[in-house]
Amino acid sequence: MIKFAYLNILIILILFALGWYFFGFGKLEYKKAVVLINENKFNVLIADDIAKRSKGLSILNYLKEDEGMLFIFDYADKYGFWMKDMKFAIDIIWIKDNKIVDITTNIEPEPNKSIFNLKTYYPSEAVDKVLEVAAGVVEKYNIKIGDTIQIQ
Repeated sequence: MIKFAYLNILIILILFALGWYFFGFGKLEYKKAVVLINENKFNVLIADDIAKRSKGLSILNYLKEDEGMLFIFDYADKYGFWMKDMKFAIDIIWIKDNKIVDITTNIEPEPNKSIFNLKTYYPSEAVDKVLEVAAGVVEKYNIKIGDTIQIQ
C-alpha cells in the first residue's frame, strides 16, 4: 500500500512538472525585440519556447498597431496556429530566412469554440518565424510576400 501511495505522489509531481514546463503555468518572461519591415517598426515579444508559443498573444487584451509577437522556431516547418483564448483579431506574417513567404489576414477570435473545433491556420510553405500583428496592419502598411524583415 505504501509503495502505491508513493507511486501516485510521484506521478502527480511528474505531471505537474510537465504541465509547468509545457504550458507555462508560471509567469513567463518574454524577451523583446524590434522587427523592421520596409520602413515599419514593430515592438515585439519573442516566443521562442513551447510554453510561450502555446500562450501566444492570448496573454494580452489588445495589441497596438506597432506591436506584435515573433515566434522563432529551431527549424523550418509548416507550423499550425489557432486563436485559442484570443481576445482580438490578428494578421499572421509567415517568414522563412527573414523573407515573408505567406500572409494570413484578419483572423478573428473564436471565443465559444472548444479547442477541438478551433480553426488552425498553416503557411503555404515551411517557415522558421511567424510574426503576429494586429488585424489590418498588413494592409495598412502594404506588407507583402517577398518583403524582408530585420530583427534588432
